[in-house]
Formats: sequence, structure tokens, C-alpha cells
Amino acid sequence: MPYDKVRHVTYLFCLNVVDVASRYKESVPIGATSVKNKEGILTSHTISKAFEHIYDNPDCPLVWPKLLITDKGFEFKGDCERLMKRHGVEIQKATSKRSVGIVERYNLTLAKRLFHLQNAHDLLLAKGRVGSHMLGESCAWVRNLPIIVEDINNSVTRLIGMAPAKMIKKKKVYAKPSCRYDRTIGYDELRLSYRDSVRYLLEPGELEVGTKRRGTDMNWSPEVYNIGEVHVQKNQPVLYKLLNGPERRFVREELLLINDGVELPPKSVLHL
Repeated sequence: MPYDKVRHVTYLFCLNVVDVASRYKESVPIGATSVKNKEGILTSHTISKAFEHIYDNPDCPLVWPKLLITDKGFEFKGDCERLMKRHGVEIQKATSKRSVGIVERYNLTLAKRLFHLQNAHDLLLAKGRVGSHMLGESCAWVRNLPIIVEDINNSVTRLIGMAPAKMIKKKKVYAKPSCRYDRTIGYDELRLSYRDSVRYLLEPGELEVGTKRRGTDMNWSPEVYNIGEVHVQKNQPVLYKLLNGPERRFVREELLLINDGVELPPKSVLHL
């Protein structure tokens, strides 16, 4: 985030939290009186204080969760891990951007809303003269943050068909799938069994160096796995966890059934 100075504190970061079930959001600005060392501001101590600000706030409907999914940043270790342990919260480290896709989408939506206000402020200051020397003067976002978060929480979301502020008061949540499937999903979906052998679809760069998929990369895992866990939920595709496989879950389209056996290349290839 751009620097936003409010009295003697300059805010640079924002901790965003999303409740997966209700899609309820909370955001806490993080700043310091001195910004000479940016890395020294975003620490596990400041993050733990921000979490306490959210979950200990009597006006916030969020309660301490059973599971907290974060990225692998150092700010979510140390004091943050000790805080979660005191409250009985399990921390799960995301293995990919897709694992934290809900909060990443919220980050994008929030940033767009905040920057739209900043751009509008710049245009008004320019008084019709929209030259580059007049734009980019407004960096204020802390003041508008709670207003925008409240508006997002009171707006109907596509997947649950209700505003998060209302949904968080419900005991059960039934969400639509995030994408359309040309097959039956949920309880009536045809499932793989624990006896099935499969390969899984590799993430871009999972076996090679880099984050992009190249034309010469393998599509499926070289190892063969068995199904370890099966998670079935209403209106959602069945999720599979592989025995001794990656931590992430897979839908049926990401698994290649190979019960008929595996035909490997000839061993002579090893001598080429």
C-alpha cells in the first residue's frame, strides 16, 4: 500500500482476514512512527497484535477460528504462532496462491476500491488538468478502509447469494461452486475409491525451476498415488487428498486414473 500518514503514524501495510464460510472480511492497517526499516514493521509481533485487534473486538462478529490458512511469510511465525496456539488455532501454510485464493481476490477488490477513490481525489485536485504532474498526489487510504470493508460485507456475494454480514449470523452455509461443471457434483457425484491408483496434475513449475509452465514440462506427476481422503459437500465437487502426496486437495479433473497399469519407457533410455 502507499504511505498514508495519520498524525504521527505512517501506515504501509494492511492485514486482511476472510472467513471462508460466510466470506465476512476484516482489515487492519499496520504502520509505525518510523518507516526507515520497512521489514522491521511487518513482524510476527505486529501481525499478532492485528489479529488480537480483530478477534478480541466485541463489535466484530468473527471469533477465533479452528483453522488459519496463511502464506509462508515470516510475519506469520514466532509471536503469531504462539498467539494462535494459546487460542487453540491450527495454522496451515498455503502451498500455492490457489490455496489462499479467497483472500487474494479480496486483496484485489479492496485495492481497486481504495485506488479508485485516490484517483478520483487526484482528478478533482487537478481541476480538469489531468497531466502526470498532478496525478498520484493522494495516498490516503486508512480513512476510507473501514467504509469500504463495511460496504463489501453488506454486498451480496455471487457464490452464497447473501451479504456476508447476514450470512455470518447463520448456522449453516451452502455455497455454489466457484466454477461450472458439466457433470454431477456433490453427494451424487461418482467418486474414486481408496483402491484407485492415480497421477495428479502438476502445478506450473512444480517439478522444474520457475513459476510458468513450459511446453516441454510434464503434465502429470511421475509418481503414482492412492486416494487417502475423500471430502464430500453439498453443491461442491468432491475433493481428494492423496496418500503420501501433496498437502493440497484435488478435484476429479486433476487426477488421472491409471488402474490398468503403467507402461514405462524402456530402461535403455537411462543409458542415452
